[in-house]
Amino acid sequence: MAAASGRANNFGSISSNLRQMLLLVLSIYASFSCCLGHGDTDAATAAAGRSGCIENERRALLAIKSDMYDPDNWFSSWTGHDCCKWRGVTCDNDQLHVVELDLHYPYTYDQDTETIGVSKVNPSMLDLKHLKYLDLSMNNFSGADVPKMITSLVRLEYLNLSNAMFSGAIPFELGNLSSLRYLDLEGSPSQLRADDLGWLSGLPSLIHLDLSFADLSQATNWLHQLNSIPTLQVLILGSANLPPLPSPLPHFNLTSISTLDLSYYRSFTSPMLTWLSNASSLHHLRLSGCSGLDVEPLQVAVGALSNLQEFDLSFNHIKGDIYGILKNVSRSVKYLDLSFNSLTGDIPPSFWSLPHLEYLSLDENDVTGHIPDLVENLTSLRHLSMDFTQISGEIPRTLGNLARLEFIDLHHSHIIGEIPPSMGNLTSLVYLDLSVNNISGWIPETFGDLFHLKGLHLSDNIIGGQLPKTIGNLHNLQELDLHNNSVAGHIPETVGRLHNLQVLILSNNKLTGTIPRSLGGLCNLKILDVSQNSIVGDQVTDVIHGLSNCTQGAQLSSLHVEGNNLSGMIPPSLGHMSQLQELYLSSNSLQGNITEAHFSNLTNLKFLNISHNSFNVILSNDWVPPFSAYWIVMSFCHLGVKFPAWIRTQTNLQRLYLARVGLSDNLPSWFSNFTSKVLLDDLDLSSNNLSGPLPTLRGLVDLSNNSFVGPIPLSSANGMDLRILILSNNHINGSIPSLFCNLTSLIVLDLSSNHLSGEIPDCNGGSFPASLQSLHLNNNNLVGRFPSFLQYCKELVALDLGENKLFGEIPVWVGRSLPSLKILRLSSNFIHGRVPVSIGSLTSLQVLDLSSNNLFGDIPSSFGNLKAMAAMQNEIRLLILDVPPYIRDCPYYTYCWSDNFYGDSITITAKGTTNQYSSTLSLVTSIDLSNNNLTGEIPKEITNLLGLHFLSLSNNYLTGRIPEMIGAMTQLESLDLSMNNLVGEIPSSLSELYFLSHLNLSYNNLSGKIPTDNQLSTFDDPSIYVGNKNLCGEPLPDQCPNATATHSGDEESGDELETILEITSTVVGFVVGFWLSMGIIIVKHSIRIALFRWMDKMCDWIYVKWAIKVAKLKSKWRTVPN
Repeated sequence: MAAASGRANNFGSISSNLRQMLLLVLSIYASFSCCLGHGDTDAATAAAGRSGCIENERRALLAIKSDMYDPDNWFSSWTGHDCCKWRGVTCDNDQLHVVELDLHYPYTYDQDTETIGVSKVNPSMLDLKHLKYLDLSMNNFSGADVPKMITSLVRLEYLNLSNAMFSGAIPFELGNLSSLRYLDLEGSPSQLRADDLGWLSGLPSLIHLDLSFADLSQATNWLHQLNSIPTLQVLILGSANLPPLPSPLPHFNLTSISTLDLSYYRSFTSPMLTWLSNASSLHHLRLSGCSGLDVEPLQVAVGALSNLQEFDLSFNHIKGDIYGILKNVSRSVKYLDLSFNSLTGDIPPSFWSLPHLEYLSLDENDVTGHIPDLVENLTSLRHLSMDFTQISGEIPRTLGNLARLEFIDLHHSHIIGEIPPSMGNLTSLVYLDLSVNNISGWIPETFGDLFHLKGLHLSDNIIGGQLPKTIGNLHNLQELDLHNNSVAGHIPETVGRLHNLQVLILSNNKLTGTIPRSLGGLCNLKILDVSQNSIVGDQVTDVIHGLSNCTQGAQLSSLHVEGNNLSGMIPPSLGHMSQLQELYLSSNSLQGNITEAHFSNLTNLKFLNISHNSFNVILSNDWVPPFSAYWIVMSFCHLGVKFPAWIRTQTNLQRLYLARVGLSDNLPSWFSNFTSKVLLDDLDLSSNNLSGPLPTLRGLVDLSNNSFVGPIPLSSANGMDLRILILSNNHINGSIPSLFCNLTSLIVLDLSSNHLSGEIPDCNGGSFPASLQSLHLNNNNLVGRFPSFLQYCKELVALDLGENKLFGEIPVWVGRSLPSLKILRLSSNFIHGRVPVSIGSLTSLQVLDLSSNNLFGDIPSSFGNLKAMAAMQNEIRLLILDVPPYIRDCPYYTYCWSDNFYGDSITITAKGTTNQYSSTLSLVTSIDLSNNNLTGEIPKEITNLLGLHFLSLSNNYLTGRIPEMIGAMTQLESLDLSMNNLVGEIPSSLSELYFLSHLNLSYNNLSGKIPTDNQLSTFDDPSIYVGNKNLCGEPLPDQCPNATATHSGDEESGDELETILEITSTVVGFVVGFWLSMGIIIVKHSIRIALFRWMDKMCDWIYVKWAIKVAKLKSKWRTVPN
């Protein structure tokens, strides 16, 4: 409520002499009336000077006060006899009647009106018969009707009932207030309604009318009634649910209108813009949310409004070029909002010279171009917002010249380059958001001069450097968000000076050092996030202790320190943080006990993640937590052997992760019922020693690596919303339920390493899990043919059916219908037939294992088209990721999963051993066709697979030569061609495979000398060559025949001499070159630098040549007969 005493002069005043004369007359009249024993007591009282207002009006005011909500003692001045001095009350200077009453509730618009206590309009309001001004806005009248008694106050000129929680029909009797000049009935959507606006004809003097958010859908006469008010200047009908107009379009007289608001009039169309042709007085035009406008008529209409100061076209989805609108806009414009449209094109140069523009918003458009240096001409600009646009280029240095600028939002655009230091000149700046761009460089030191700054958002860029110490000068700063950048170095201690700071987000940078202890003194802090950095030390203990012991009480609601290398213990004082909702301590090196004291007052805790630490969680079995959490994640901590009974108190639980916490217990009987009641959506109890039957399955379930028994409990009553189901490495038996076909949301199914039997459901009924991306059924006793429904699973990434008893052929559609397949593993089954040529079409295939089956025929030459195996490692997109714990446990796991962050794990035989690959699976490319009946030659096209790491074709019937170009497969680490019928010499190009660490060519028909150059010289195990009777040379004991391997004594001596001379000449050449270079170095500096670079490379080359020559010489000497 604002005092209204200053408005008394608006209703007239009387000269002091005249007032004294009137008081004298009134005194005489009062005395005379008193003597006669009758008269107006109230008037006598006022006239006698004992009171500054009429007594019955004073009593009426007190009655009104008794029904008004007053939590802040707003009516404290309403004491004594002189009511004209009361706050919000104004009397006239003539008869001292109350003429103004301002009772609007003094709260900010971000407060919910419904949280305000209820008020009532007291009937005593009728006693204020001289009232000209009444303001009851912003109160809570709790849905009461607009009191009709107000319509009896016929002298009213100003009536404001806006946002006062009135409802029902707008009284028709308002038309009785013929003196009314200002009427504001703005409310919440559809609370007030008017089916007929005929009452407006009784308000001939009305200047200001606000019916926004009223329901006027039945008021078909609205335009006719508005045209009948000749004095109207301000018309606000935003979101008033106006009905459509008849055709032809009626005239709308806007000649006297200065403000027109038809926002969210859904029936507004481009032809209605013709109304604006006679709006010569229009200064403020608001047409946001109309959605029926075209860009060409708008350009014409805007050009006619030469006096326009405010123009709001936001939320219209207007398509077309923005150029014409901005080019035609009035040079008087101060406020321009074109946000949330589909405007395209560049901003015209002339626009950047509007001298009066204060507010500019182009958010959520496809506007292109860049912000030019001309922006400095917008000298009045206070608000600049262009987020979610196609604006590109660098931030101009001249932007720093706009001294009045208070708000800049350019986030999620295409800004590049560095932040100009000149932005430190924007000393009026309150808010700056440059997040989600491609900004590089570092944060300017000059930002320390932005003393009024409250919000600084630079996240999701490529900003490096260090956080400047001058950031500590920003004493008004409330929000600092730098997440997802490359900011390095320590967090400066000066951050601890920011005592108004409420949000500090520095996550996912390259920060090192320790957390400053001074952060523990930031008692207004609500969000602290330094996760995903390389921060060390145990200072987090002191920070938590400091924040939990603030004198005004801990304000912290979100604490994220996960993904660092923090050490130390968490103090029990953590339990004092009663506002804490999110606690993320995961993936650190924290240790110590976590007890009930740590949670003692955490009544608001919703998200708890302490996983991947060395915590010893000591919570009694009958403990009742003070919180009701949504997420509890304690994986890789130690909880003890008993399943925690306190979990059953968490009736709002959505996610429970207790993987590898040391549980060794039967799963309690109450747990399955519990998971159904609380709608537990994510459950991970993997890698414990839990036993008993499986619980209810829903959402995400990982129970792998336990001792669960029995069949899979899938029924139509539950589990139909399963997305991820991992039951591998248990003792589950029975068959896969046919209801599996109804799991239409299923993404991952892993039932590997159990005792399942029967056939894989073929889903012939038409329903199947089309969203399936990963299917692991390996190492069971499943029988039958390749499941045909898989051809409809277009998103399938990983398929592992190995170690079963499947039979039949691999269907041709595997290579045609599964475009996303990256893992195909069918090893150790009874599959027969040819390898489908279509497999070569799986361009994303990363791992192919068809080993230990009954396949026959040729290896398809189409294998050369497997692009994921052909790409070099630095070109391979990480196809399958083993998720870091902090991502798997992240607060937005559903989103993380949508980016394929699920960690597949498969068995691969390579390098002579069989291993499980998970964390490095993204780096693996492998082909294993071993132990089949394949024939024909190794296709030369296979050498196109330059990125292949493991290749095993052993134990087949392959013939022909090893491809000469096999040396091109430079990423090969393991090559097994053993137990075939290969012939010819070993290609010398094999020696170029520098990563090759496992080679097996045994039991073939290879011949000739074994190459011993380069990498092959490291293989000294003869078993890799045995079974090739025509092979000779090291490491085999059979030396090659003398005719090809030795020479006469003279020739040998000549060769030795030649070799020695060659070595000597190399050394001499090196020495001479060295000293020659040294001489030149002394003479000229530039040549010195160049030569040092050249010499560094030459030394490497000479060393390699020397090593090879010596190796050859030693080999030759060993072959000389004694």
